Amino acid sequence: MLTGRLVALRPMAAADLEFLADLTNAGPVRTHVVGWDWPVAADAQREWLAQTHRDGRNRRLTVTDAATDEPIGMTGLWEIDWHNRSALSAVKLMPGRAPKGAGTDSIMLMMAWSFYEVGLRRLHSTILDFNAASLGAYVRRCGWRIEGRERQAVFRRGEWRDLLRVAILRSEFDELPDSAEYVERVCGAAHRPADAGAGVVRQLAEMAR
Repeated sequence: MLTGRLVALRPMAAADLEFLADLTNAGPVRTHVVGWDWPVAADAQREWLAQTHRDGRNRRLTVTDAATDEPIGMTGLWEIDWHNRSALSAVKLMPGRAPKGAGTDSIMLMMAWSFYEVGLRRLHSTILDFNAASLGAYVRRCGWRIEGRERQAVFRRGEWRDLLRVAILRSEFDELPDSAEYVERVCGAAHRPADAGAGVVRQLAEMAR
C-alpha cells in the first residue's frame, strides 16, 4: 500500500472488478483516454484480472480515496523495459468520485515509487491534445515534458486528434518541490535521498544572493 496526501495505491483485487468495469465504460473516461476498446462487462473482468497478475511487463494498481478506502481509479506501469529502466505510466480517475488534486497526488506517488522503489529512471505516456486536465496534471504540476506530437493520430468524437508524447526522468522528478515528501512516503524517512528537492534548495540560495 502506497499512501499519498489524498489517495492510496494498492494491488487490484477481485472486489474492484465492478468498479473497474464502470470506470472503463464511463463516457468521459472513454473520451479522454488514448486507447480504445469495446465496452466491457463486469463478469468478463475476472479473466482480465487473472491475466494481469501473470503479466510481468505490466503492473496495474487501484487508486483509492485515502480517507474512505473506496476505489476511485487505476494507475500503474505498462511496457516495463528492465534493460533501459523505463515504463509507460498513466492514471484514470472516475469523474465525480475523485477528490480535487487526486490526479496530481497519484502521479507524484507513482513517480516516487517507480524511481525509488522499482528502480526505473524514465517514465513516459501519451495525452490527447484536448485533454487539458491531464496536461495540467502531468506537465504543469508534475514536471513532465512534451517530447513530441503525432499529428491526427487518434480518432475521437468524430475527429482526428493529435497525440502528445510526454515523459519525465528521475533527475527531473528530484527537482520538483514536493519530491522529497513523496519519496519519504514510499521509502520512509531513512531512505529520503539527499538530492530529492534539490531544485528548491538552489532556488532559495539564489533568492538569498
